[in-house]
Amino acid sequence: MILAEVIPAPLVGRHVLVLPAGTDVRPLAAAWFPGAAWERQPLDPGERPAAARPTGARFRGIVVEAPRPTTGLLRLDASAALDGPVRLGEPVARALGLGARELDAWSLVVGAGDDGSGSEPARTDGAPGDPASRHDLAEGWTVAAARRVRGAVLPADGSRVVAPDPAAAVDLTLWSPLPLAPQDVVPLVRPALAGARIGPADAPTPEPADPTAQPFSVAAAFEYDGVVTIRAARAREVPLVLSTVDQRQYGTWAYHVAWQPPDSTELLQEQPSQLHLIARSRVTPSVARVAATLWRVAGGTVVDSGGFVVTPDELTDRARDLR
Repeated sequence: MILAEVIPAPLVGRHVLVLPAGTDVRPLAAAWFPGAAWERQPLDPGERPAAARPTGARFRGIVVEAPRPTTGLLRLDASAALDGPVRLGEPVARALGLGARELDAWSLVVGAGDDGSGSEPARTDGAPGDPASRHDLAEGWTVAAARRVRGAVLPADGSRVVAPDPAAAVDLTLWSPLPLAPQDVVPLVRPALAGARIGPADAPTPEPADPTAQPFSVAAAFEYDGVVTIRAARAREVPLVLSTVDQRQYGTWAYHVAWQPPDSTELLQEQPSQLHLIARSRVTPSVARVAATLWRVAGGTVVDSGGFVVTPDELTDRARDLR
């Protein structure tokens, strides 16, 4: 398939994030770019002008009011922005292999000035890294955002459609203000992780004032499905997305609930084996149940492996065993 023959002309040659129609893109952006803000709000279809109108005569021509842009410009940081959305109808979605649904397309503009012209702006956010690394960060976010909401990415070279599998994001982390002792965690999680046992901490830390605030790990091994591990420790830094959450709703005590499949190389494959997919489908509800149980006891906020907040309702959905 040649993407240039399928997508609208303004999107050709652009790095494009494709989301389900109506998706609010700003919260997705704020998860990685806390300062994300609209420079220009997109117009709703009902607000869009039918046509430009003449406003007067000058010399021998007609002065025509320039039409207001109908797309928005969402500034991610000083070096990147999103321009859109361009609505893609069901025929285009089907041609892209993304199902019979309407989609919104957002073009990634890197090095854009305030007017989205592509001029290089002065850096105002103090972000580290050269322009290439900032570009890589923005493109990495588009893949994570597409995975989060069952969207896709159309690379600028037009080579293919990248539709990340949402189910591949299994791991979850609870960020809580409350440290739990390992002997308390084990009986809590055993209903979801049969055979869970206390293991060693990843690295020694100075003796804390609170004897319960010790790093630890709890692991459960499954004959065919790999190992699920809970690693608990106090962290020096928290994910960027927590800057969008009330400070009373999280803490620096991190409970990482992670899955290690029998063949870890399959985690990096776009099309893992059927055995991997079966194991993942069995483990995913258990990981969600563990995170939900710890959340009910310790409070806090759950973040997925893509850096996005997972709500309690979503945890409940993930915990359902749909096999």
